[in-house]
Formats: sequence, structure tokens, C-alpha cells
Amino acid sequence: MVTAEEFPSQSAVMADDPTKPGGKRLAFTGAAGHVMEILSTSMNFTYTYLRAPDKSWGLQKSDGTWSGMLGLITREEVEFTPGPFFLDLTRSQWMEYSAYIFKGGYTVLAARGRPEADPWSFVLPLAPTVWAILLIALLAVCTVMLLLPFCFPAHTQEPGSVDANSFNCVRVLLQEDIKRTKSRWWWDRVMLGVWMLMILVLTQSYVGNLMSLLAVRYIDQPYQSLDDVLDNSHVRIILVQNTLIIQYLKMARSGPLRKLGNLMGTERIAYRSFAELSQSLETIVRDGSHVVFDLDIIYNNVLPKSFSLTGTCDFYMSRSSYLTTPLAMLAQKNSPFMSRLNKLAYSLVESGLYDKWQKFSHPNSSTCKNPPRIITVTSAFSLSNLWGMFVVLGCGCAVAFVVLVMEQMFGGTKWRE
Repeated sequence: MVTAEEFPSQSAVMADDPTKPGGKRLAFTGAAGHVMEILSTSMNFTYTYLRAPDKSWGLQKSDGTWSGMLGLITREEVEFTPGPFFLDLTRSQWMEYSAYIFKGGYTVLAARGRPEADPWSFVLPLAPTVWAILLIALLAVCTVMLLLPFCFPAHTQEPGSVDANSFNCVRVLLQEDIKRTKSRWWWDRVMLGVWMLMILVLTQSYVGNLMSLLAVRYIDQPYQSLDDVLDNSHVRIILVQNTLIIQYLKMARSGPLRKLGNLMGTERIAYRSFAELSQSLETIVRDGSHVVFDLDIIYNNVLPKSFSLTGTCDFYMSRSSYLTTPLAMLAQKNSPFMSRLNKLAYSLVESGLYDKWQKFSHPNSSTCKNPPRIITVTSAFSLSNLWGMFVVLGCGCAVAFVVLVMEQMFGGTKWRE
């Protein structure tokens, strides 16, 4: 007698078997089925699956007993389970682990945002430091052009040429025509020529990068760690019920896991079974009101199913991972099967078979593992791309109008004179 439950790489099915009542027997496809087939063939035994009444993996209850598959093992109703189960000290005191067969960790799964254009992309071709240095350079050049003529006799400069030379630098930056001056000195022309060359290179680079950035769409992926989720009080967190993560959260003493544990029993935590995850993903997770916090290998099942239905990668996993732990098969304490289970575990890891079963257990299993955050499109420019520029234009017009009013109120007579 063995036990198993559904997992991303294995599913429960009713197989044809004329020797069983009703002509059907419980079987598992995927990793669990492969493990049992290898063991039964190599050790020459037959087996029958027994599922726990609550169809859960199991936890230790307050009275010390165990639920789910762990309860079947501790009560010696089954010999072992292909699992896989997280290695845990408390469990190891009641049952025995095989050598590990792969590793997994807990990550956040959330809905991806829709592709959006950045209306302020016209400032992105230059880094903030470049904008600052450009402004400093402009002020420095204008200052030099304004002050150096005063080092020469006044009769060497035409009236107004000092102001014209300094403001020519601003005209060059704004790609306007410059005013011709009658300066007798070559240094101002050389300096203006060097400034024009620098601005030419800078503006051509800016124009090329700007055209590229206007074709970019950004896909919002705000939750890259558990702290990001906890900081947003409006999003709820889905946990898979009757799994080891519930126990870990209760035992955590610090960090984001402690903060998440403090939320247990509040409205921010929603519990679902593994079978209900796919439905939750297509409803409350897709609309952005919920995220899932569970094993990354669990997503090997739900993500391919979502992609097969929609043809798009609508969800993403966070970059941060928590509680990365080996997973192994589990048997009764001092089980005679343990030596064979260990040997099989070593073979599966060395050959990479179990990892292959995990990755290719479903069609499109690797398509949405790392969806891009930035995509490029070919489309006509719209107001959503360019409204930032019009905001700058409107602010400039408003400032100019205020200056015009102030000139008329306080300096109109002086200017007319």
C-alpha cells in the first residue's frame, strides 16, 4: 500500500483494470507514476494507492496526530509515498526521509500589468547625471562667454556682442539659428564651435534613443519580494491549506515570514486547496486583488494551463525566493524500503530524470517562466505616448504668461523707455 496526491508533475486518474471492482483502479501519472513503475519493476512487487480522506499532504494536529498522507504513514496504513515532501525535523521524528530528489522554494505569483507607454520617456534617453552635467556645462560656457570679453579693452567688442555670444550657447542647445557677431577675437568662435560639436553628438544620440523608447511598452510587475506584497495593504495573499508553509509561518520569529504569519487569521489571508488554485488564478489573481505565495514548482502546473487557455503570459513569479529546501520521498520509520528509495533518489538526481519530469509535465511548461518586463511594438504615436511633452509645453506657456503679466505690471515703463 502506498499513498500519493496530485502535484504539478503528477495527476490522479482512474485507469482500466479488469481485476478491480468496477474495472477501474486509482493511478497517478507523471513523476509519482514513474517512480512507482521503476520501484515495482526493479523490486518485483505490486501496489495499490490509498488516498487520505481529506486528500491533503498533511500536518501535525494539536493533539499530536497527523492528517493527510502523513497520517497514513504514521498509522502504518501505507508503506511509503513518492511524495515529494519538504525535509522537516518534526516529521523526521515520526517517519523517515529518503535522499532528496530536487529542491524547491516559495515565491510570490501575481498578475502582470498591461503594456503601457511611459509618457515621460522623452527624458529617459539621458540619465539624470547627464542632464545635470549638461546644465552645468551650459552655465559654465555661458559664464565664460559672458565674462571673458571684459578682460579686453571695451573698444574691441561691438555693442551687444557680449550678450549675443553668451546667448548663442543657449540657441545652439535648442537647435536654433545663432546671431552673427562682429567679434575681433578668435577664442569665442573656437569655444562656440566646440560647444556646437558636443551638442550635435548629444542631440543625435538623444533623437535615436528617443525613437526607440517611444516604441517600448512597460509591463508592470510590482511584487518582486514578499515585502512588496506586505507593504500593499489592499492586496490579499493566497496560501495553500494543510501544507508545511502554514506551520513555518507560525514558527517564524523575524523577517517577512514573521510579518506574513502575523496576518494569519485576518482578512488579508485566503486559503485554497491545490485543486482550486487554477480557478483562483483566472479570477481573483488575474484582477490584481490577490497574489499566491506557494512553492515555485506548484506554478509548473497552473502557469502552463493558463497559457494554453489564453495564449499569453499573464502572470509572473517574484525574483525573491524563500525557504528553499530539498524535497524527498517519505516512508515509515525504519522501513525496509528505505535503502531502495535512497538508491533510486540518487539515480534520479544524477540522471536529471526527476527534474525533466517536473519541467515537462505539462505542455508549454517553460513558456512563461521568465516573461519580459519590456516589449517593443510598431504602432502610430498616440496621446498616451506624448502627453508628457504637452504637459511640459503647457507649463512653459503658463510660466511665460505669468512673466508677461509681471513685466507689464512692474517693468513696462522701463522697457518702453
